[in-house]
Amino acid sequence: MMPLDRLLNYLRLGVDAEEPQKAMEAISAGVVFRGTNLLILVFAILIASVGLNVNSTAVVIGAMLISPLMGPIMGVGAGLGVMDLWLVRRSLKNIAFAVAVSVATSAFYFFISPLSEAHSEILARTSPTIWDVLIALSGGFAGIIAVASKEKVRGNVVPGVAIATALMPPLCTAGYGLAHFNWSYFAGAMYLFLINSVFISIAALFTVRWLGYPVRILENAQLAKNIRRYTTVIVLVTVVPSIYLAYLLVKENTFTHKAEEFIAYECTVPRNFLMERKIDPKGKSISLTYLGTGISEEIQEEMRSRLAIYGIPDADLQIRTGLSLAELDEEQRVKDEGMQRRLDDQRVLLGRLGALTDSLSHIRMRREQIMEEAIASHPGLRWLAVADLPAPDSASMKHPKVVTAHFKQYPDTAEIARLENWLKVKLKGQQYEVAITADPAEEKGRTNPRKRK
Repeated sequence: MMPLDRLLNYLRLGVDAEEPQKAMEAISAGVVFRGTNLLILVFAILIASVGLNVNSTAVVIGAMLISPLMGPIMGVGAGLGVMDLWLVRRSLKNIAFAVAVSVATSAFYFFISPLSEAHSEILARTSPTIWDVLIALSGGFAGIIAVASKEKVRGNVVPGVAIATALMPPLCTAGYGLAHFNWSYFAGAMYLFLINSVFISIAALFTVRWLGYPVRILENAQLAKNIRRYTTVIVLVTVVPSIYLAYLLVKENTFTHKAEEFIAYECTVPRNFLMERKIDPKGKSISLTYLGTGISEEIQEEMRSRLAIYGIPDADLQIRTGLSLAELDEEQRVKDEGMQRRLDDQRVLLGRLGALTDSLSHIRMRREQIMEEAIASHPGLRWLAVADLPAPDSASMKHPKVVTAHFKQYPDTAEIARLENWLKVKLKGQQYEVAITADPAEEKGRTNPRKRK
């Protein structure tokens, strides 16, 4: 088994370690908020506020990357680690200033913004838990180690820590709560910022001591004891509520999971369709809305009795059948019947239109068939057309027809007689008028309209 000293040796920075004096100078330089840092802070606040307002994750991440809030927070932890109380006081003063500017700027933006809905990006910063403590502590260690290392390993760590610990969005969420007088949002967001700040500072304190940075004042046992005492109190005051909130979150998730199982296995009712489900883990309620013939009180009570099987006996099960077909009023039934009659009338009209279309298609095919047969019987015939004339005044008389026969050469009398005999058979004795024409070169102006029965 590997000795502990040898294992710890692998964890040391070695040649990558920055000189303590340079590292502390870098930390001290990032503490101050004036000039460049202050302008960057204001613009980062505005970017984060807009990102939260329009629910844009990318914009919020951009604001976290340019935010300079990490500097004074690390300054508090590093100052306590080397017992540089001047650095601690200066860092705390600048943190307070940065928080005031951030919340005030964000509150002003949300007060004038026409968008007031709290999207998921805002809601995510209102209920911190123990997992946020772990993220802040891990991010704090990564950040301070990056500062204590040489430039070649610092490039991607500090931006990643800024994104993971998310210092700017909680302050902007607090500004949202202040602008809309939503004190639960304000308190939750400020608590998340407190968690991040405290545990980033704790990580910085432990790291500078682990790296053996020299203290700035002579060893003072009483001062060291006071620092340990106050640090412990602050950690406990910060972490205990997060544990309780994490416990509530786990309970809510457990309730939601059990409620989903109950709905999946116990809420299928014959001749009813489950249209909507709502699970409220905080209020421990399940709301179901059905469409169908309705659900009797006996079935509802049986469903409620089976809640205990899934470990949620105290859940409030609400079943609504407001869309039940049996509960439709008379007016709605009349509307439905009228709509059905209109649909039936439309079906009849569509049927008639289809029959008419079929009839016209049949007539067209019949005339094409007559022409093809006529051309086959009379080789000199180019085309033959049969059309209906307007109906006569007497409704009892059949509609007259007009027949036009066009030949290559004008036919002789025998050919015309043969054509007329053929038409009598095909038209089945209907009254008709026949007109015989020929190609211009052969017709020589002759036409022979005749009336036939």
